[in-house]
Amino acid sequence: MYRPDAEFPVYCHGCWWSDKWNPLDYGQDYDFNVPFFEQFNELQNKVPHAASYETKNESCSYCNFATHNKGCYLLFGSWFNENSGYSQTLLESKECWDCMYVKKSELCLSSADLVQCSQVHFSVNCTNCIDSAFLYDCRNCQNCLFSWNLRNKNYYAFNRQVSKEEFAKIKKEMLGSQFAFQKNLTEFRKSIQEKALHKFMAGERNHNVSGELLYGCKNVHDSFYIHDGENEKFAVRGGVGQKDSMDVFGVHSGELIYECNSVDFSSRCYFGTNAENNVNAVYALDCEHVNNIFGCMGLRKKDYCILNKQYSKEEFEAPKEKIINQMNEKPFIDTKGKVYKYGEFFPADLCPHAYNESIAQEWIPLEKEAAQELGYVWNKDEEKSYTPTKSWKELPEDIEKVDDSILSEIILCQAWDIDKDSAKKHKCTKAFRIIENELITYKRFGLPLPRKCPNTRYFELSELRNKPNFWHRSCMCELENHSMHQGSKCQNEFETSYSPDRPEMVYCETCYQQEIY
Repeated sequence: MYRPDAEFPVYCHGCWWSDKWNPLDYGQDYDFNVPFFEQFNELQNKVPHAASYETKNESCSYCNFATHNKGCYLLFGSWFNENSGYSQTLLESKECWDCMYVKKSELCLSSADLVQCSQVHFSVNCTNCIDSAFLYDCRNCQNCLFSWNLRNKNYYAFNRQVSKEEFAKIKKEMLGSQFAFQKNLTEFRKSIQEKALHKFMAGERNHNVSGELLYGCKNVHDSFYIHDGENEKFAVRGGVGQKDSMDVFGVHSGELIYECNSVDFSSRCYFGTNAENNVNAVYALDCEHVNNIFGCMGLRKKDYCILNKQYSKEEFEAPKEKIINQMNEKPFIDTKGKVYKYGEFFPADLCPHAYNESIAQEWIPLEKEAAQELGYVWNKDEEKSYTPTKSWKELPEDIEKVDDSILSEIILCQAWDIDKDSAKKHKCTKAFRIIENELITYKRFGLPLPRKCPNTRYFELSELRNKPNFWHRSCMCELENHSMHQGSKCQNEFETSYSPDRPEMVYCETCYQQEIY
């Protein structure tokens, strides 16, 4: 995940985890005449970095922040999956492709925010659904097509009951050819904005929460996609029992974490990233099973270290407190003049990734000038040198006409062919391949081959999910038959990730339940 011109050494997965090198060999004495962050930058440019963060995977290529996967390809932030690919935050699932935030599901394609679903395609925010496609906000449904806000339905299409025979006919017409599929996909994405009801916050089994996509949470506020969290604020993509934490991303199963990213199973950790099973780790990167460390990089099973130098327990506390005082008295000042004292995360100047090559560009998309004005690095897009052997226009309309020869083709991406400037914004790869397991899945369901590269498909799917921004709004319900506000507009107010200028009908919990359940 690091560019070839990175200032530090990069080791392959096997070498980085081996005992052939010792992170303590890079330890350095602390210089109280130099700001802390300058010294830490010197350390991180010496210590080897892992090429990718993945452990206990089997037959997995090009996966990052991924563990316990088997036979997967291009998975990110995912664990305990099998025979899946082109997905992010895929959890405990099998044979899922082009998915994001999908949990305990199987045989799903191009979908987001699914839980315990099977054979559900091109759908968003569904739970316990089977053999369906083009669904939004559906629960316990099977054999449903092009519908939204359904509960406990079987054989529905366009939000109405149909016979088994009629369902089969509609399904073949909708998915049988690329032309029909693309037309229906475009219409479906438009319909869920204009026709579906949207609860102010997607979530269930919560107490005293605000945010979006919260499940089983208590006292969690201004947070996004959290499972089983408690006493959290400004948290994104985490949970599994995380408690008493703030300003965190991708943090699970720990407590008392502040301003950290991807720090799991840990306690009292601040301003760190990429860590597991740590206690009292401050300003730590890529450290695991450590206790009482400050400003360290790449340590494993170590205690009482500062800048990768080992101290005794008695020697550790005094310099640590002195460093904190020095950070406040002699702070680091970045290229934009921003002051970094103790209590701030690492300065953008020290980040080894450019803004436009990080996940930040997905959550908060910025133009080059805006990113640079904030002090972030912006790397020039890498020019892809692929020579396509087949255009997207040449792909068969019907999957039945596709044979295994397609596996050797390099296909020109439709997005790149039509609008290169727009395609560059979502990291279009210009061309792409169809791999064997992917082809098997398309054939199993009679679905046409994709015309766009995985990056383009991913970013188009991500646009269907709200970003972690919140607005104070009022319920839009004006139905006269609701018991809470008969004959008048509902007066309930709430925090929501739906901005006021969007077209969706956004309801409070009470009005939504009266219409859905």
